[in-house]
Amino acid sequence: MENISEVLYTTIDSTMADNTSNFTNNTNYTELDLLAFTEESRIEAIMYFVLFLLASSGNIPVFITLIRGRRRRSRIEEMILHLTIADLIVTFVMIPLEISWRITVEWIAGDVLCRIMLFFRAFGPYLSSMVLVCISIDRFTAIVYPLTVNVAQKRVRWMLRYAWAGSFICSLPQVSTFTFITRIISILIK
Repeated sequence: MENISEVLYTTIDSTMADNTSNFTNNTNYTELDLLAFTEESRIEAIMYFVLFLLASSGNIPVFITLIRGRRRRSRIEEMILHLTIADLIVTFVMIPLEISWRITVEWIAGDVLCRIMLFFRAFGPYLSSMVLVCISIDRFTAIVYPLTVNVAQKRVRWMLRYAWAGSFICSLPQVSTFTFITRIISILIK
């Protein structure tokens, strides 16, 4: 069985041979066009920036409010806190990463940071989705089994632990699958 990097290099070399790539919208781009800062890249960067402003202005106050609470948090408040943390990971890791990719067009931070950032790029949405599942399960059990309130807090803690662990495990392939390739640039410059 071939190593994934060999398959990746083969794929890259085969697309370099004809120097064009066909996308699903039947538009032809040369490889050099893909490495250019275009009007489309600028619009995408602006849209991500707007999303960044909206997400940060919505999640930071919720996070501060939930952290400052002196009393014991309810189950829902605990899960909303974890959902807010997941959304803040998306806001402050994934969105700036997308903006920087749109502006710089290429990755300039090296292989290790590439792998770490791609891990968190997957981790945030996974965690957000899994915490939403935890909230759904908690609400379901609160309605269907209302007499199990005494074990509900413990169940929520375990579900949140599983959500964090599951998100971590599901994001791990990002570390080993992707790698930074400098070879593309040197081939295109020749």
